[in-house]
Amino acid sequence: MRIDLKKSGPVLVFFLFLAFLYANGFSRTEQSSDFSDYYEASRNFKQGKDLYSLDALSEVVQEFESGKLKIDQIFDPEVFFRIKAKVENVGSYIYPPTFAFLLIPISGLPFEVASGIFFTINFIALILSLLLIGKLIGREKSFLFLSAVLLLSLRFVENHQNNNQVGFLLLFLILVSVSAQKDWLSGLVLSLAIVIKITPAAFLFYFLYKKRPMVIVYTIIFALGWIALPALYNPEFTWKMNQTWYDLVLDKYLKSPALRAWKNNQSLNSTLAKYFLAYSDLLNQGRFGMPFTTLTVNHVKIISGILSLGIVGPYLYRVYKGASEGFVLSGLFFFSVIFSGISWIHAFVFLLFPTAFALSKLWPEQGEPLLVWEKWKVKLIEYRSATIFISVSILVLLLNRSFIGNIAEEAILMFSFLLYTSLIQYVCTFYSDRIA
Repeated sequence: MRIDLKKSGPVLVFFLFLAFLYANGFSRTEQSSDFSDYYEASRNFKQGKDLYSLDALSEVVQEFESGKLKIDQIFDPEVFFRIKAKVENVGSYIYPPTFAFLLIPISGLPFEVASGIFFTINFIALILSLLLIGKLIGREKSFLFLSAVLLLSLRFVENHQNNNQVGFLLLFLILVSVSAQKDWLSGLVLSLAIVIKITPAAFLFYFLYKKRPMVIVYTIIFALGWIALPALYNPEFTWKMNQTWYDLVLDKYLKSPALRAWKNNQSLNSTLAKYFLAYSDLLNQGRFGMPFTTLTVNHVKIISGILSLGIVGPYLYRVYKGASEGFVLSGLFFFSVIFSGISWIHAFVFLLFPTAFALSKLWPEQGEPLLVWEKWKVKLIEYRSATIFISVSILVLLLNRSFIGNIAEEAILMFSFLLYTSLIQYVCTFYSDRIA
């Protein structure tokens, strides 16, 4: 039996690429990762223990207040490392209680098994997300195209896998939400994404744009349901943990942009905090001459507000004047990363969709030979902005420690280069979208 490589070749490349990524990522699931925090929080939920480890901080405070521990004992090696171990766990889990509750079915398993299951669920979500992106972009079953999109986003994908994060699942829920025809289904899956992490709430705008207000109503109703769901297990504890999450994470972020504004955090607010608030990243700011100047929290928030309006304003105007769905969704994916309180490197997997949107402008139409330079040259010139977008993606792929070394990578991360590359790509989407 003869195999038609022209037809089956792209499919084979796509799934071999995925198989390599899965094997590479799965081999790390026994290591400590972000899933370690999810796993511990879920186990704590079952036991009625503080998910955010504030009780550990209270224990340290009580030791000082009771006189059991003296200030001059802090730097005794035994005391110092005991306190350090307790305090480092405070706020390591920053998601709402519902997420910890939903993980209970696997958190009773040994860590290595639970970590492998969670990784596999997320990896399946990545595959389904790529297929949905192909459908939304109009490149359905274009497996070579999807492989190229995956390759261009490889740095974010690998970082996500190494941290065994939840981003692939969030991406999948968002894409299902915008793809679903039934309002209640869109609301159900989008509300789950929002309850896990607030940033997918940006996609409520998409349904406003599509004139589907019932999706917004369903999202609110189901979100309340998701929040209340753990109360079926332990009502009083659920209420207490929801309040703790609000006080520890959401309220603190609203009051100050310095919430976890560390080197790897590439969001807009984190960048401003690193630049202008002296206490944002005590470990790294001094190494790189930061803060450049010291401002008050209110001044930083004003600067953030002005910059946010400058970024969002043109997008809203373009949508009002007329834009493609690809442009509308790409902008929301950018906003989910730029305006998030915490945007680690793996959070940028959300740029899979905008990358596909830009690449689709340069990709040969069905039936055209792939590597015909004359045809590609025309597209590269015609869609200069898309060419710049893809060039920036390649640059980001190369600017990692494997090529430039640890010190150089730390420096560019401290200056939030992913924020700037994302803003450049965001601007490119305006010129890539020809509907006006």
